[in-house]
Amino acid sequence: MKHQTNAACRSRSLKACLLLSSLLAFAPTIAAEDAGDDELREDTITVYGTSNPLPVFDYPGQVTVVDRDALETLAPSTISDALRDVPGLDFSGGPRRTGELPSIRGLSGQNVLILLDGARQSFTSAHDGRFFVDPELIGTAEVVRGPASALYGSGAVGGVLAFESVDAAHLLRDGETWGARARVGYQSVNEERLASITAFTQQGNFDGLASFGIRQSGDIELASGADLPSDDDIQTALVKGTYTLTDALTIDGSWQRFTNSAIEPNNGQGTAGTGDGVLDRNVDKDITTDTFRVGLNFNPADNDWLDVALTAYQTSSDVNEFDATVPRTTMRDIETTGFSARNASRFTIGSAETTLTIGGDWYEDEQTGTDDQTTDGTRGGVPNGESEFMGVFAQLESVIETSAGQFVVIPGVRFDEFESSSSIAPGQDNSDNAVSPRFAASYAPQGAEWLRLFGSYAEGFRAPSINELYLDGVHFSIPHPVLFNPAMGSFVLAPNNFIPNPDLVPEETQTVEFGAGVDFKQIFVPSDRFQAKVSYFETEADDLINLSVNVAPAATCFAPPTFQPCNWGTSESANVDQAELEGWEGELHYDSDRFFARASFSSIEGTNLADGSDLGALTPDRTAVNLGLKLPEWNALVGARVQHAGDFEQRVSDGAGGFTLQDERDAYVVLDLYATWRPDFVDGLRLDLGVDNVLDEQFERTFAGAVEPGANVKLAASWQFGG
Repeated sequence: MKHQTNAACRSRSLKACLLLSSLLAFAPTIAAEDAGDDELREDTITVYGTSNPLPVFDYPGQVTVVDRDALETLAPSTISDALRDVPGLDFSGGPRRTGELPSIRGLSGQNVLILLDGARQSFTSAHDGRFFVDPELIGTAEVVRGPASALYGSGAVGGVLAFESVDAAHLLRDGETWGARARVGYQSVNEERLASITAFTQQGNFDGLASFGIRQSGDIELASGADLPSDDDIQTALVKGTYTLTDALTIDGSWQRFTNSAIEPNNGQGTAGTGDGVLDRNVDKDITTDTFRVGLNFNPADNDWLDVALTAYQTSSDVNEFDATVPRTTMRDIETTGFSARNASRFTIGSAETTLTIGGDWYEDEQTGTDDQTTDGTRGGVPNGESEFMGVFAQLESVIETSAGQFVVIPGVRFDEFESSSSIAPGQDNSDNAVSPRFAASYAPQGAEWLRLFGSYAEGFRAPSINELYLDGVHFSIPHPVLFNPAMGSFVLAPNNFIPNPDLVPEETQTVEFGAGVDFKQIFVPSDRFQAKVSYFETEADDLINLSVNVAPAATCFAPPTFQPCNWGTSESANVDQAELEGWEGELHYDSDRFFARASFSSIEGTNLADGSDLGALTPDRTAVNLGLKLPEWNALVGARVQHAGDFEQRVSDGAGGFTLQDERDAYVVLDLYATWRPDFVDGLRLDLGVDNVLDEQFERTFAGAVEPGANVKLAASWQFGG
């Protein structure tokens, strides 16, 4: 690779290098106190990192798992609230939930694969978020950082954001076979009210859950004192069940719905006036997402060669907008239909316990856009079209015990082919194929099982989307600086039009990552545990797809006769030259019966190798600490979260060998407090209290001018009963 590790350590990555060095230097002291007690805390397990369960610590890479209890303790209003401190993960798009756009390691948009119960969430929009999910219905969340195309194909270049919906096992208490729970909540920053009711059971061969909820909120009070227009009326539903037909055969299914009737600007990611009268004007938005899923698992106990999983799903997301001032109704609908199959065979070769997973999937994205003010009913900028993908993969996982220590080796490869088409450009289909290899390994030395060294090489790709290939219509309009139309009482509007580019090629990346982890038990008390992992990664990207906006007016804009058609530039997606992303991530966890601590660190830099400009969804250096005190005698917990972000600058080439600042933001520190109490005098009652941004810090997290919410008091109460 072009930059060596020691060079990275001399740059702003010095903090991460010192952290890694401190962990390794401290290791012998702590390891000597490991007495090997059996009553130790369970390993956190990742499923989406390898498609088979594996302890997070043993995984040769970086993955974060957030469980149901952590989600409830923080009482999040949005997914970004719950996952704020995950290193390498960021949410841009401003404070509105409808605009949340995740990025992992500087890669955003469709470079992040989003899964809900294994179903792809493919919604994309220029001014809205990527997915619409309420944290109330989430059981666990996994963030796999780094390319995962060898397993998942197109879209997993930056990583995977995977959500598993809540089920009966998350809620049932010891000895119960059925139960019900009611929950209400409130937060002050947008006067949000929450209410939900959930029923669940686990009896005999059946496991089921049904949940319904509402969430209503108003304008968001920002730390600057301004109010951000945002009026949400959300309704959610989840119905799921699993039935065991035989000891080996299980069938399951689920339906999850999210609806939101919002009143906000057309640009859901905007936080200030854009200058565009259409984008800044409030509209009525009706957002609906339905995800249907059915699965079949066949895993006979007496046959290690068969562990078959079949899954079929359909996700439909549509956003309808009504602008009463025109009046005008527009709609964007994206429907994803998919099927996947995999089989895991387990066997032993010598000292290697091995799992061979082979599988494949097929899915299709279909987009429809409508506008009741156009002659043909189509919507500019939302081309009608479809993309079809098909891929097969094979992955080997081997745990090898030798006299030198334990090795975990995971090679894998996937082949994909895809084709996209649109009525905008008949006969101009876009098709291609890709091979995505990955090799990852970790090593724990004999006699030093507390240490884990790991590294990986992976290639990823992302196919161009329907929007990027076939964009058409008006992007925006600019008032002509000279021509005035007396009949309309305004300057002539000159449009900037989208230009289709069906010749786009897929984005491709090559990523190298290496790091180390430590895992200590019984440090201070017999049941405590400390785990930490630090890694460095470097990604080289080719043919990144970028929307190029040219605002140069056409010559006809200034030529007679007056008021002739005038085009103020064009907007077109194009593949750009090579780019490089590199960074450091660190994450540590300490847990005991009385105290817990979580900390994370991330640093990332991205460079356009053609002109030296900063490139990617970049973020400042961030450090987060979460400290909590358990009070079992009171069935209570209190904690505090602190996040620090450094100064941030993003430079772009001025075309003359120099650079100009595109974005500049000050450093900030945000403090949150939270507490949970389960009083003995009411069985099944749980109370959660929190204050976000206690110091009312005025800060900008995603881009200059996007001020975040101010101090926010949160309250939640739930009551659960069962038998």
